[in-house]
Amino acid sequence: YWLPIVTRKGSALHIKAGKWFYAIMLVLSGSGMLMCSIALYDPIAIYVAGKNMTEAQVDKMLYWRIPVSQFLLLLSLLTWVTVRHAVAVLRVKHNNAALRAWPYQGPNLMLLLLAIYVGWQGITVGITLLIIFAAVSLLSAISICFYVYKKDLQPRQWIIEHFSSMIGAGIAVYTAFFAAGGRRIVAQWLPEHWQLVTWLAAPALGTLAILTLKGYYQRKFNVVPAKSHKALQQN
Repeated sequence: YWLPIVTRKGSALHIKAGKWFYAIMLVLSGSGMLMCSIALYDPIAIYVAGKNMTEAQVDKMLYWRIPVSQFLLLLSLLTWVTVRHAVAVLRVKHNNAALRAWPYQGPNLMLLLLAIYVGWQGITVGITLLIIFAAVSLLSAISICFYVYKKDLQPRQWIIEHFSSMIGAGIAVYTAFFAAGGRRIVAQWLPEHWQLVTWLAAPALGTLAILTLKGYYQRKFNVVPAKSHKALQQN
């Protein structure tokens, strides 16, 4: 993730590292969606088998464990959609109409619907993390739709869309890490309630990075609104 960010944009190392990141993220998010789907299909076999638990204990565990699996499924799908979008906009550049086919838009629509459902689940069980990332995923899906169906793109706007989507993929991956396996590491230093800080650090820092870099690259590559660009050409 970090190698394409720190290397010179457009360099051979940047392109090669970006391709490796893209391939790894597709495998990672794909396997994540598969594992979460298995867990949701038969949560008893995944989380209860081999454990001596009463029926009340099982119900209590599944009450929060199933929404968490749905949350991780959402993060996996968010990673898939954003990293694929980041590479697709590079390939088509200003021809965003090429991204309007259903095979491309289908996963994004699934992300939108799953975000709404996970958000509702978060409200139902009272898990703040689910609500926050449901909102993040919903905004990401809507943002991609706006870009894909936008009539007139700004000159070189695909550059801004590329790095924004790549950072979005990083947000999803780092959050999934700290919410799942990484929490065992963080638990050594932070109490349970404070672990929420590590989960929210990725979206907070990622959003700040997007806003900062967006302004930087808009100035560097002279990305201006389409109407302003036409006016400059006429002048």
